[in-house]
Amino acid sequence: MAEQRPEASGEAAGTLNASRQDATLRQDLSPASLRLGPIHVRAGIAEVEAFRRETGALENNKLPFTYPVRWLTHPDIRAAGPALINMEAWVPIHESQSFDYERPLDLEVDYQMMVELTREFEPARLILRAEIGDAKPCLQMEMILRIIRTDGAENHT
Repeated sequence: MAEQRPEASGEAAGTLNASRQDATLRQDLSPASLRLGPIHVRAGIAEVEAFRRETGALENNKLPFTYPVRWLTHPDIRAAGPALINMEAWVPIHESQSFDYERPLDLEVDYQMMVELTREFEPARLILRAEIGDAKPCLQMEMILRIIRTDGAENHT
């Protein structure tokens, strides 16, 4: 049975469909990219406490340094990745992540996140760059995922 992947909603859906068409027609190996947002994010106390337990983060009144990486699993972002990869059988392998804070994020505060996903072909990667803030930026983060084909074909796509 074929895996069903979530679809983006709202403005992201139109951009996502256009991206799928562009990726299908792509003949060169230039990077493809897609921007999403604003996506509303919030670090709720219960979720942060669960994150602390799962990761062994120190217990204090501050948001754990790496907690915002959880927001990159938003359904619109999860739907956009496969659209840019444009292959049936693949798995993302975590290569790196970075966090550049301009100021701390607070618990129980609403923020907006803008995300850019870029598909690189040599080597095969998906790069997620996000900016999170309110009236001013708070954090810029990046996650790099190596794309590994799982259908036996070579990994040059």
